[in-house]
Amino acid sequence: MLVLSSLFIVFNIVVIAIGDIEYIRLARILSTLAVFLYFIVAIGHYSKWLYFIYCLQVLSSIGFYYYDFNFGKYLFLAASILVYGIIVSWVLKSIQWDQIKRYEYASFLFIFFTHIAFHFYNVNNFEEMISTDVEYLLLLLTGIAGMTTCLLVGFSNATRSTFNSAYLMYATFAFVFADFAAMVAYYYELFPIRFYFIERGSYLFGLYILARFCYIENNESVTQNYLD
Repeated sequence: MLVLSSLFIVFNIVVIAIGDIEYIRLARILSTLAVFLYFIVAIGHYSKWLYFIYCLQVLSSIGFYYYDFNFGKYLFLAASILVYGIIVSWVLKSIQWDQIKRYEYASFLFIFFTHIAFHFYNVNNFEEMISTDVEYLLLLLTGIAGMTTCLLVGFSNATRSTFNSAYLMYATFAFVFADFAAMVAYYYELFPIRFYFIERGSYLFGLYILARFCYIENNESVTQNYLD
Protein backbone atom coordinates (compact mmCIF):
# COMPACT_ATOMS: atom_id res chain seq x y z
CA MET A 1 0.00 0.00 0.00
CA LEU A 2 2.86 2.37 0.82
CA VAL A 3 4.56 1.58 -2.49
CA LEU A 4 1.35 2.29 -4.39
CA SER A 5 0.88 5.54 -2.46
CA SER A 6 4.45 6.61 -3.24
CA LEU A 7 3.86 6.02 -6.94
CA PHE A 8 0.69 8.11 -6.81
CA ILE A 9 2.51 10.93 -5.04
CA VAL A 10 5.31 11.00 -7.64
CA PHE A 11 2.81 10.77 -10.51
CA ASN A 12 0.70 13.64 -9.18
CA ILE A 13 3.73 15.84 -8.43
CA VAL A 14 4.90 15.39 -12.02
CA VAL A 15 1.43 16.22 -13.35
CA ILE A 16 1.18 19.35 -11.19
CA ALA A 17 4.69 20.39 -12.26
CA ILE A 18 3.49 20.32 -15.88
CA GLY A 19 0.90 22.90 -14.81
CA ASP A 20 -1.92 21.88 -17.14
CA ILE A 21 -5.28 22.04 -15.32
CA GLU A 22 -6.79 19.35 -17.56
CA TYR A 23 -3.96 16.93 -16.71
CA ILE A 24 -4.33 17.70 -13.01
CA ARG A 25 -8.03 16.85 -13.16
CA LEU A 26 -7.35 13.72 -15.20
CA ALA A 27 -4.81 12.60 -12.58
CA ARG A 28 -7.61 12.58 -10.00
CA ILE A 29 -9.68 10.19 -12.13
CA LEU A 30 -6.74 7.84 -12.71
CA SER A 31 -5.73 7.88 -9.04
CA THR A 32 -9.27 7.16 -7.86
CA LEU A 33 -9.76 4.32 -10.35
CA ALA A 34 -6.42 2.75 -9.39
CA VAL A 35 -7.22 2.85 -5.66
CA PHE A 36 -10.73 1.49 -6.30
CA LEU A 37 -9.28 -1.45 -8.26
CA TYR A 38 -6.71 -2.06 -5.51
CA PHE A 39 -9.52 -2.00 -2.95
CA ILE A 40 -11.54 -4.57 -4.92
CA VAL A 41 -8.63 -6.92 -5.68
CA ALA A 42 -6.40 -6.67 -2.59
CA ILE A 43 -8.57 -5.48 0.30
CA GLY A 44 -12.33 -5.80 -0.15
CA HIS A 45 -14.86 -5.18 2.59
CA TYR A 46 -18.05 -6.68 3.95
CA SER A 47 -19.94 -3.37 3.66
CA LYS A 48 -21.51 -2.59 0.28
CA TRP A 49 -21.54 1.09 1.26
CA LEU A 50 -17.76 1.34 0.93
CA TYR A 51 -18.01 0.10 -2.65
CA PHE A 52 -20.68 2.74 -3.17
CA ILE A 53 -18.38 5.42 -1.71
CA TYR A 54 -15.58 4.46 -4.09
CA CYS A 55 -18.01 4.54 -7.03
CA LEU A 56 -19.16 7.99 -5.93
CA GLN A 57 -15.54 9.13 -5.70
CA VAL A 58 -15.00 7.99 -9.28
CA LEU A 59 -18.11 9.90 -10.38
CA SER A 60 -16.96 12.92 -8.37
CA SER A 61 -13.59 12.82 -10.11
CA ILE A 62 -15.25 12.62 -13.52
CA GLY A 63 -17.42 15.58 -12.58
CA PHE A 64 -14.29 17.42 -11.44
CA TYR A 65 -12.71 16.82 -14.86
CA TYR A 66 -15.76 18.32 -16.59
CA TYR A 67 -16.29 21.07 -14.02
CA ASP A 68 -16.32 23.76 -16.72
CA PHE A 69 -19.70 22.36 -17.80
CA ASN A 70 -22.88 22.42 -15.72
CA PHE A 71 -23.30 18.64 -15.74
CA GLY A 72 -19.76 18.26 -14.38
CA LYS A 73 -20.46 20.68 -11.54
CA TYR A 74 -23.70 18.90 -10.66
CA LEU A 75 -22.00 15.49 -10.73
CA PHE A 76 -19.03 16.59 -8.61
CA LEU A 77 -21.11 18.38 -5.98
CA ALA A 78 -23.93 15.80 -5.78
CA ALA A 79 -21.49 12.88 -5.48
CA SER A 80 -19.64 14.67 -2.66
CA ILE A 81 -22.89 15.31 -0.80
CA LEU A 82 -23.87 11.63 -1.09
CA VAL A 83 -20.47 10.51 0.26
CA TYR A 84 -20.90 12.82 3.25
CA GLY A 85 -24.42 11.50 3.79
CA ILE A 86 -23.24 7.88 3.90
CA ILE A 87 -20.51 8.70 6.42
CA VAL A 88 -22.99 10.61 8.61
CA SER A 89 -25.33 7.60 8.59
CA TRP A 90 -22.46 5.48 9.97
CA VAL A 91 -21.23 7.78 12.71
CA LEU A 92 -24.56 9.03 14.07
CA LYS A 93 -25.32 5.67 15.67
CA SER A 94 -21.85 5.44 17.25
CA ILE A 95 -21.73 8.84 18.98
CA GLN A 96 -22.13 8.61 22.75
CA TRP A 97 -23.75 11.99 23.26
CA ASP A 98 -23.68 11.82 27.07
CA GLN A 99 -19.86 11.84 27.02
CA ILE A 100 -19.76 15.27 25.36
CA LYS A 101 -19.69 18.07 27.92
CA ARG A 102 -21.81 21.19 27.61
CA TYR A 103 -18.87 23.52 27.11
CA GLU A 104 -17.64 21.22 24.31
CA TYR A 105 -21.05 21.45 22.64
CA ALA A 106 -20.96 25.23 22.95
CA SER A 107 -17.39 25.54 21.66
CA PHE A 108 -17.76 23.25 18.68
CA LEU A 109 -21.17 24.58 17.69
CA PHE A 110 -19.82 28.14 17.78
CA ILE A 111 -16.96 27.13 15.49
CA PHE A 112 -19.35 25.14 13.28
CA PHE A 113 -21.84 27.97 12.75
CA THR A 114 -19.02 30.48 12.25
CA HIS A 115 -17.69 28.33 9.41
CA ILE A 116 -21.19 27.93 7.96
CA ALA A 117 -21.58 31.72 7.90
CA PHE A 118 -18.14 32.07 6.29
CA HIS A 119 -19.14 29.50 3.67
CA PHE A 120 -22.29 31.46 2.80
CA TYR A 121 -20.16 34.60 2.51
CA ASN A 122 -17.69 32.88 0.19
CA VAL A 123 -20.37 31.46 -2.10
CA ASN A 124 -22.07 34.84 -2.36
CA ASN A 125 -18.69 36.46 -2.99
CA PHE A 126 -18.21 34.58 -6.26
CA GLU A 127 -21.91 34.46 -7.15
CA GLU A 128 -21.23 36.08 -10.54
CA MET A 129 -19.32 32.93 -11.55
CA ILE A 130 -22.28 30.69 -10.68
CA SER A 131 -24.36 30.06 -13.78
CA THR A 132 -27.49 28.36 -12.40
CA ASP A 133 -29.60 28.22 -9.24
CA VAL A 134 -28.96 24.47 -9.02
CA GLU A 135 -25.21 25.06 -8.91
CA TYR A 136 -25.67 27.71 -6.22
CA LEU A 137 -27.81 25.38 -4.10
CA LEU A 138 -25.41 22.44 -4.52
CA LEU A 139 -22.45 24.61 -3.53
CA LEU A 140 -24.19 25.67 -0.33
CA LEU A 141 -25.28 22.10 0.46
CA THR A 142 -21.81 20.68 -0.22
CA GLY A 143 -20.23 23.08 2.25
CA ILE A 144 -22.88 22.53 4.92
CA ALA A 145 -22.79 18.74 4.46
CA GLY A 146 -18.99 18.64 4.52
CA MET A 147 -18.68 20.68 7.72
CA THR A 148 -21.51 18.75 9.39
CA THR A 149 -19.81 15.46 8.54
CA CYS A 150 -16.49 16.69 9.97
CA LEU A 151 -18.21 17.73 13.20
CA LEU A 152 -20.00 14.41 13.62
CA VAL A 153 -17.01 12.18 12.82
CA GLY A 154 -15.05 14.25 15.33
CA PHE A 155 -17.71 13.62 17.99
CA SER A 156 -17.75 9.93 17.07
CA ASN A 157 -13.99 9.56 17.37
CA ALA A 158 -13.90 11.52 20.64
CA THR A 159 -16.55 9.35 22.30
CA ARG A 160 -15.62 6.02 20.73
CA SER A 161 -11.92 6.30 20.04
CA THR A 162 -10.47 3.35 18.11
CA PHE A 163 -7.96 3.04 15.30
CA ASN A 164 -10.70 2.65 12.71
CA SER A 165 -12.78 5.57 14.00
CA ALA A 166 -9.65 7.76 13.81
CA TYR A 167 -8.88 6.60 10.28
CA LEU A 168 -12.43 7.32 9.15
CA MET A 169 -12.20 10.79 10.72
CA TYR A 170 -8.90 11.56 8.97
CA ALA A 171 -10.21 10.30 5.62
CA THR A 172 -13.34 12.44 5.98
CA PHE A 173 -11.36 15.56 6.85
CA ALA A 174 -9.07 14.96 3.87
CA PHE A 175 -11.92 14.53 1.36
CA VAL A 176 -13.77 17.60 2.64
CA PHE A 177 -10.60 19.71 2.58
CA ALA A 178 -9.81 18.50 -0.95
CA ASP A 179 -13.29 19.48 -2.16
CA PHE A 180 -12.98 22.94 -0.61
CA ALA A 181 -9.49 23.46 -2.10
CA ALA A 182 -10.78 22.45 -5.54
CA MET A 183 -13.67 24.91 -5.34
CA VAL A 184 -11.38 27.75 -4.18
CA ALA A 185 -9.01 27.02 -7.08
CA TYR A 186 -11.88 27.13 -9.58
CA TYR A 187 -14.07 29.99 -8.37
CA TYR A 188 -11.50 32.35 -6.91
CA GLU A 189 -8.84 31.62 -9.53
CA LEU A 190 -6.42 32.40 -6.71
CA PHE A 191 -3.08 30.71 -7.42
CA PRO A 192 -4.98 27.74 -8.94
CA ILE A 193 -1.91 25.51 -9.31
CA ARG A 194 -1.08 25.92 -5.62
CA PHE A 195 -4.62 25.09 -4.57
CA TYR A 196 -4.76 22.13 -6.95
CA PHE A 197 -1.52 20.95 -5.32
CA ILE A 198 -3.26 21.16 -1.93
CA GLU A 199 -6.32 19.39 -3.37
CA ARG A 200 -4.18 16.58 -4.82
CA GLY A 201 -2.25 16.04 -1.60
CA SER A 202 -5.35 16.06 0.58
CA TYR A 203 -7.33 13.81 -1.76
CA LEU A 204 -4.51 11.25 -2.06
CA PHE A 205 -4.17 11.23 1.72
CA GLY A 206 -7.93 10.58 1.99
CA LEU A 207 -7.77 7.70 -0.49
CA TYR A 208 -4.85 6.11 1.39
CA ILE A 209 -6.47 6.49 4.81
CA LEU A 210 -9.81 5.12 3.57
CA ALA A 211 -8.02 2.07 2.14
CA ARG A 212 -6.19 1.66 5.45
CA PHE A 213 -9.52 1.93 7.29
CA CYS A 214 -10.91 -0.92 5.16
CA TYR A 215 -7.81 -3.03 5.81
CA ILE A 216 -8.09 -2.57 9.57
CA GLU A 217 -11.78 -3.47 9.54
CA ASN A 218 -11.12 -6.66 7.60
CA ASN A 219 -7.80 -7.90 8.94
CA GLU A 220 -7.11 -6.61 12.41
CA SER A 221 -8.71 -7.47 15.73
CA VAL A 222 -11.18 -4.80 16.81
CA THR A 223 -13.72 -4.86 19.58
CA GLN A 224 -16.53 -4.12 17.18
CA ASN A 225 -16.46 -3.38 13.49
CA TYR A 226 -17.16 0.29 12.97
CA LEU A 227 -19.76 -0.23 10.27
CA ASP A 228 -21.79 -2.88 12.09
